Amino acid sequence: MKFYDKYPKLKDKSFLAQVLTNTVFSTMSLENQQVSMLKVEEIVLSLLKEQELKGAQFFSNQSL
Repeated sequence: MKFYDKYPKLKDKSFLAQVLTNTVFSTMSLENQQVSMLKVEEIVLSLLKEQELKGAQFFSNQSL
């Protein structure tokens, strides 16, 4: 079984962005690094956009 077959919800760009944002923000908070949730979300979205431009086409939902 492939990764995206096992976790099909990760193909949804908005869901993936939310999970990544929450994970990064939580990890940084635990390490006592104060970064706003808005800034983390901005970085995550820019990285996802960069991957899309490079041709990483693994999203089933292209709109965010």
